[in-house]
Amino acid sequence: MKRSGGFTLIEALVALALFALTSAIGFRGLTGLLDGRQQLRQEQAHWRDLQRCFALWQSDLAAAVDRPARDNFGVAEEGFRGDLDTGGALDAPISLTRVGGPPSQGAGGNPQRIAWRLREHRLERLRWDSLDRGPRSEPQVLTVLEDVESLTLRFLGPVGSSQAWDTRWRLPTHPGLPRAVELRLEFTHGEPLTRVFDLPGGT
Repeated sequence: MKRSGGFTLIEALVALALFALTSAIGFRGLTGLLDGRQQLRQEQAHWRDLQRCFALWQSDLAAAVDRPARDNFGVAEEGFRGDLDTGGALDAPISLTRVGGPPSQGAGGNPQRIAWRLREHRLERLRWDSLDRGPRSEPQVLTVLEDVESLTLRFLGPVGSSQAWDTRWRLPTHPGLPRAVELRLEFTHGEPLTRVFDLPGGT
């Protein structure tokens, strides 16, 4: 008796099982590749945002001047103020007067009031075009970074003093500008980062 052509039922079931197994392995590998690509894109976007954030900090601090301002209630503010405990109504632990506009506009332009704050895991930059604000003056708010867990600042004292780092920079203990500012950011995911910025106009 000659055997008829084609697969037997058992051979067909084995072939289907092998096909299902190889398909599952291939799908898992493809899913892992797509997940890795998405994670890489997120990491690249995170580092781009960080680079932009530090560039803004560097621009603000390099252009800082010891020029006082007045808030919405007419109360005088120091030219440079840093205090994590008393951020004021705006909840901004650091505020300063800077000259010039964005780096693309050069050093010209009127003095501006700048503040940085952390609100709902967003690191925000606040900018006023006028130093003396009116009662209804509102800042332009720019979200610079997201997923930020905490913000810590330290300020380096002037030459000739103890040159110690302090978490407060307020009158009358600290007049003028600090020599440097240390910024530490902790994120909801990932390792914390610390950067130190020099202030050319620091005492």
